[in-house]
Amino acid sequence: MKKLCCITTVDLTLSAFVVEAMKVFVENGYDVTLVASMTNDFIDKNGKIFHCVNMPMQRGISIKDIILMPFRFYKLFKKEHFNYVQYATPNASLYASIAARLARVPVRVYCQWGIRYVGFQGVMRFLLKSLEKLTCKLSTHIRPASQKNMDFAVMEGLYKSEKANIIGNGGTIGVDLEKYNIGNREKYREALEKKFPVISGKFVFTFIGRLHKDKGVFELLEAFMKLRKERNDVALMMIGNMEGTLPENLADVRECPDIVFTGNVSSDKIPSYLGGVDCLVHPSYREGFSMVIQEAMACALPVITTNIPGPSEVIEDGISGILVPAKEAEGLRLAMNRLASEPELCKEMGKQGRKRAEQLFNRERMLKLTFEDRIKLLDYE
Repeated sequence: MKKLCCITTVDLTLSAFVVEAMKVFVENGYDVTLVASMTNDFIDKNGKIFHCVNMPMQRGISIKDIILMPFRFYKLFKKEHFNYVQYATPNASLYASIAARLARVPVRVYCQWGIRYVGFQGVMRFLLKSLEKLTCKLSTHIRPASQKNMDFAVMEGLYKSEKANIIGNGGTIGVDLEKYNIGNREKYREALEKKFPVISGKFVFTFIGRLHKDKGVFELLEAFMKLRKERNDVALMMIGNMEGTLPENLADVRECPDIVFTGNVSSDKIPSYLGGVDCLVHPSYREGFSMVIQEAMACALPVITTNIPGPSEVIEDGISGILVPAKEAEGLRLAMNRLASEPELCKEMGKQGRKRAEQLFNRERMLKLTFEDRIKLLDYE
C-alpha cells in the first residue's frame, strides 16, 4: 500500500481544498496522512478516514518556525517513509519541501495555489520570491492553480514549464453543485431579508473572504459609497472578518446603513448567503483561482472580479461576469452600476456562469482529473 501525505499550514485549507480529493485515494486503497495546525474538531471529523497529525505552525513569517519546522517534518517523513508528499500554502510548503528533499521522498508535489510575493515590494518581495523559488526547486512537480499563474511563474523564473501541469481548466477540487441549489434562491433571499432588513427591496452586492487590503476591499467600499450617492436601491454585504484598519477616507463606512458586516460565516451557510444576493464582487489584487467565484457561478450569480491571473480564467468577461482593473475603485463602480441597472443582463450572466460551472468546475470532474494526475505522479516514483 502506497503512503501519501498532504500538508497545509492550517486545517481550514485542508477542509476546503484537500479532504474531498484525498477521500478518493482512501476509497482506492491508499494510506493517507493529513498534516497541519489542527483543531480537535477537524481531527474528530476526519480522524476515522485519515491519519491526522497536528503540527502547529504560525501564519506569516516566523524565524523560529523557519528554523524548527523543517526538522520536525524531516522526523515525520523519515519515520513514515511516504511515497508521495503534497504541500500547499507558503509556510507549510517551504518547510515540507526542505524536509521531503532531505528525507528523499520520491514524489514531492507543490500545489502552487497562489504566489505570495506578488503583493509585496522591495526587500520583502525579494526575500519571499527567493523562498518561493527554493520551494519550487526542491519539488519534483508543481501544480499551479491556473494557466496564467503558471505562465507568470515560468516568466519569473520560478520553474520550467515542463515541471508543471494544470488540472482541467484550473482550480483545485471544483464546486459541489448539489450544495448550490438555484431553485432555493427565493427562499434564501427571504431569510436574508428577515435577518438583515436593510437589504430588503435592494440590489445586493456581496464580498466573501478576508476583509484585507490585498483582497481589494478598500476599493470595493470606496466604489460602493460613491455608487450609493447616485442611487438608493443598492446594498453591500461584507462576509468575513476585517484584517487591519480602514483608511481615513473610509472611516464612515461602518455607519453606512446600506453596508452589512456579517463577520465570519461558516462554510455550510455560504450557499444560503450566496443564494440570497444578486452579485458577487471579488476585486482581489492576487489570487490562485478563487473557489468563491466558482461557488457564485454555481448559484447563477453574475461576478465582478479583477483582470488578474486566476479570476480572469474562472469567468468569461462579458458573458458570465465583468472584469475590471485591480486597485481601481472607479472601474468597480461602473461595473456595479451597470449590473444594478440591467436585471436581464444579470440573469443571463448568472445563467451562463452556472452553465460554465457545470461544464468545467463541477466537483466530480475535478476530483477525477486530480486522481488521474496524482496516479501518474506515483508511477513517476
